[in-house]
Amino acid sequence: MAPGRLLAFAGACALLFLKPGPAMSVIVANSVGYGVRGGLVSVAGNVTGFILLLAVVGLGLSWIAATMQAWFDWIRLGGAVYLAWLGLSRLRNAGRAASYGENPTGELFRDGFVVAVANPEVLLFLAAFLPPFVDPRSPAGPQIFALAVVFVLISAIAGALLAVLAGQARQFLSGGRLKYIDYLSGGLLVVAGLWLGWPSLEMLL
Repeated sequence: MAPGRLLAFAGACALLFLKPGPAMSVIVANSVGYGVRGGLVSVAGNVTGFILLLAVVGLGLSWIAATMQAWFDWIRLGGAVYLAWLGLSRLRNAGRAASYGENPTGELFRDGFVVAVANPEVLLFLAAFLPPFVDPRSPAGPQIFALAVVFVLISAIAGALLAVLAGQARQFLSGGRLKYIDYLSGGLLVVAGLWLGWPSLEMLL
């Protein structure tokens, strides 16, 4: 694949990840609530979800996509309810012990993973986003793999930068003001849930 084509794709990915969305809200929420490490663990979960979706697209598993399509709205609503529940729990317990305990690695990873795979539109977006950058004069397989690697790297870098920046907020909210961390992170999770679920809710209503 020509370097220019890869650079163009990388630029498009960077612009894509600058757009606010549910994944960004979850990363910011967990970075604020649990520090930079918490945000980075959520980024790892989010990237893992993207890898799963890229594998579906890259391997041409159209039957999986077709099966999921019938359940798109319910999958999205399930993820939205999960995120909103997390946010409300954090708001309810603001200022108390961390809702995930002392070592919440698994839970934070799950948050990032769920927000990736619970938005089935990502699957359709990747299916439409990758092919325009594939050169029809060369084998498609290696090109799609290269594009997938670039997509994952850009998503990881963008998410990590966001986690580091958001995690710094903890330095300004210490002592008796710790409850405001929970208010902020809980509110962001509720927003992420509403953001994720609203399109499906409109369709079902």
